[in-house]
Amino acid sequence: MKAGNRSTGFASHRLGALGRRARAFVAASAAFLLAACSSIQLGYNNADTLLLYSLDSYFDLDDAQEELARARTRALLDWHRATQLRGYAELIEGTQAKLAGPVSAADVLAFQNDLYARLAVLGERAAPDLAALALTLAPAQLERFAGKLAQDTSKARRELVRFAGRESLDDRVKRYAERAESWFGRLDARQRELIRNALAARPSNQEFWMDERERRQQDLLAVLGRIQRERPNEATAAQWLREYFARLAMPAERERAERVVAFRQANAELIAQLVNSASDEQRATLLRKLRRYAEDFTVLAASGARG
Repeated sequence: MKAGNRSTGFASHRLGALGRRARAFVAASAAFLLAACSSIQLGYNNADTLLLYSLDSYFDLDDAQEELARARTRALLDWHRATQLRGYAELIEGTQAKLAGPVSAADVLAFQNDLYARLAVLGERAAPDLAALALTLAPAQLERFAGKLAQDTSKARRELVRFAGRESLDDRVKRYAERAESWFGRLDARQRELIRNALAARPSNQEFWMDERERRQQDLLAVLGRIQRERPNEATAAQWLREYFARLAMPAERERAERVVAFRQANAELIAQLVNSASDEQRATLLRKLRRYAEDFTVLAASGARG
């Protein structure tokens, strides 16, 4: 992209969050589902701009690559808006109905697995788009990408080392409680004790997830490097990327996969406990938030493809 064509403000502010994930099309895809921490409609309607800025930041796209990325991104978003968003709203509406009674860890895991499945559909659809761009990348652009990822990882590692061994159980409880309160409103002492007991029973996973992040980045670099060296047809390159996307949800190695499963199970049990302990006011807060997200997805789906 030429510097004179770049806008500032919202797009440049949000670019950092997308860039740190460093998964190109999948980064923006995940943002569609996880945008609940912000304004879904605002974020979604600016997703093409955010993604183009992220790609340019990591690869320094030339004019032809920028045009290719813009066209592919627009088509992907139009497909996603037309075929997927209503399903997100239905998933949230179904979750609201389940909140009328007791919630189990299995219910929480089922919701999470539904999200992973929807991301898998998006990855399947996005793979040819990323493959088309990957086939145009020059060695220098891959070197730039690797360097950017290394910078991100180095910064994250410095933060991890800074707090390694210094994060107390109180710190972990505080972080988790703050996230929970963004959904329920203020927690009471009993709920904070639930969180404390749950976190005390399991180790911090920061180092594990940092390692997992680095492994995923190296896997992506390996796939893009293979595409750049071997120059397969687009269908073959897309298949290699689909295989990479499939590994994002679960590590291939048995030991690491078991740890991920254990982490998700423990977290699902804690979430279920918090939901079941919620007061009427807290449930109302949670339902209002979910309803707002479902309404946002419904409005976006109804708006259709952009002109």
